[in-house]
Amino acid sequence: MLAPVRPAVFVGARLLDGRSPDAVTGVLVTDEKGRIVSAGRAAAVDPDGADRIDASGLTILPGLIDCHVHLSLRLEPVADQAQRSATDLVVRALGSGRDFLEAGVTTIRDAGYTPAGIKRAFASGAFPGPRTQVSCRPLSQTGGHGDGWTQSGAVLDTDVSDLPPGIADGVDAVRHATRLQIRSGADWIKVMATGGVLSAADTPDASQFTVDEIRAIVEEAKAAGIKGTLAHAEGTAGIKNALRAGITSIEHGDLIDDEGIDLMLERDVPLVPTFNINFALMDEGRVARGEVPPWAVEKMRYLFERQQTNFRHAVDRGVRVVMGTDSFSGMYPPAELAYMAEFGLGAFRAVQAATSEAARLLGLADLVGTLEPGKVADLIAVSGDPLAEPELWRDPARIVLVMQGGRVVADRRGV
Repeated sequence: MLAPVRPAVFVGARLLDGRSPDAVTGVLVTDEKGRIVSAGRAAAVDPDGADRIDASGLTILPGLIDCHVHLSLRLEPVADQAQRSATDLVVRALGSGRDFLEAGVTTIRDAGYTPAGIKRAFASGAFPGPRTQVSCRPLSQTGGHGDGWTQSGAVLDTDVSDLPPGIADGVDAVRHATRLQIRSGADWIKVMATGGVLSAADTPDASQFTVDEIRAIVEEAKAAGIKGTLAHAEGTAGIKNALRAGITSIEHGDLIDDEGIDLMLERDVPLVPTFNINFALMDEGRVARGEVPPWAVEKMRYLFERQQTNFRHAVDRGVRVVMGTDSFSGMYPPAELAYMAEFGLGAFRAVQAATSEAARLLGLADLVGTLEPGKVADLIAVSGDPLAEPELWRDPARIVLVMQGGRVVADRRGV
């Protein structure tokens, strides 16, 4: 179980609140309820028994929010995929949650294949992990990105009792599949609106599900009052289909064009770019170990530079950006901020994408995402200034302290 919350006073830190690029050197105070009491030059009176933490030389920011992860998955050879059981996936998800949290990611949206029981395990304090929203099993058409069928006829999919089937064709069938995910505790519905990189039977350019099918999914999510819908959308036509159907967020967006950008701006839909997975799929070591299948390498080479170019253009035109990494077990999510900064978003807007903008997308803006009195004390302390040196996000040693709900869950200051 988690340790009790203790009030804390951070002194001498640079405070970057997630709203303004102007950092303030001052004091941040948290209370025994795990809330922020004050943050700024003028501090409230220290709570009785507060831990005093010297944060000189550090920048304190809100805890990072990753809006596209897969806790229960990892890049692995096909032979290993064929051997994984439901228990393996649960164990992996619990371990990944701990790793993400200790890396500074205090809130996540799982984009598929993690059951709702995992979010309950984290919320109860039985296991350390981020504040979690789940989408259960993604919805895919037959032969789509979520269909584990391979040319041999083998299906690379693990049967998990509380992850209902997600393959459906036709408006009535997708309504039923959506209702099954909601019944299983989904906060979001994930829609495979295009083909993908890791799937064997399609291409990223292929549009999947019709506008009417996606619209039916969106309607069911709205009727149930859950958080919303997210679309795996890499190809140009599929991106626009999802937008016209009323999707809440676009994931990846690799081949977006100006018409797609127009739709995003008109509907105020954010882009979740997920650079982290692209670089992982192009990693020579992973390819050599067979963790990335040959068909995925070929497709990723086709998309790699196109996504970077199209992302820059979307940013230049004013599309909202929210951090999502598509990180699997064993990957390092904070590196996404360095990629976003490098590919056109800039250092401060990358921080916003990972804090206040992400909280807005997840419906948690009144709870987390900024350093403000009354907000939950989810925060991280990094060595140096991430606005002057966004490259620090690639180095795990630079995130020296992580607090979630007023509890220090990682402290590397003396390491």
